[in-house]
Amino acid sequence: MVRPRARAAHGRGFGAQAEVYDEVRPGYPDSAVDLALTDRSDGWEALRVCDLGAGTGILSRQLLSRGADVIAVDPDTAALERNPAPSRVGTAEDTGLESDSVDLVIVAQAWHWFDEAAAAAEIARILAPGGRLLILINQLDVRIDWVLRLSRIMHAGDVYRPQYRPEPGAGLELVGDRLVEFTTALDVDGIVDLARTRSYWLRSNEATRSRVESNLRGYLRDEHPVTGTVDVPYMCLAYLLELK
Repeated sequence: MVRPRARAAHGRGFGAQAEVYDEVRPGYPDSAVDLALTDRSDGWEALRVCDLGAGTGILSRQLLSRGADVIAVDPDTAALERNPAPSRVGTAEDTGLESDSVDLVIVAQAWHWFDEAAAAAEIARILAPGGRLLILINQLDVRIDWVLRLSRIMHAGDVYRPQYRPEPGAGLELVGDRLVEFTTALDVDGIVDLARTRSYWLRSNEATRSRVESNLRGYLRDEHPVTGTVDVPYMCLAYLLELK
């Protein structure tokens, strides 16, 4: 079991691979992001949005293109340098934002790095009354055998639990969820680069990294041959919570 402090430290290391991260990590499907607008007539232009754990800005760019008023919060200064949104160095447990200052908090690809109870309390503090939290999780579609094998070789840790629903407390109640299937095209080098953006790679020594790369290239040459690019199957898990 990874202790909370160690988990948080691992979650701050992605800036070291910021450029590669932006190149090979996929964005978020429109239908998953737009779950935030369920049962609301106002559009993105009317929303003050905190992209929490924003990193290099994969989601921030999508929100800005929709016209949202975005503030990006992340503890990793190297990652934030690539984020195009106005930003603040902070954590999920201590954002530094004012109380009741945002209408929507979106956590994309970062919820598992947080101290859930402390993050929920902080999110509830910065949300305006009736505000919402959208959790987005892109993961390899490990329901498919060859993708499951790929995930295990790169130590991605992607596990699909259909029954999972976030229950963080602090008055945040689940009001909707959605699973969106999609693909992203990568060649063998791109898949190796994808492994390089994973926390296992970032915290490993050079010998382990070399072994992972060799195993990946061997698998994609001999067991699941890839020539050119392949559509790598993903799923986006979206969970919408509302402050009651």
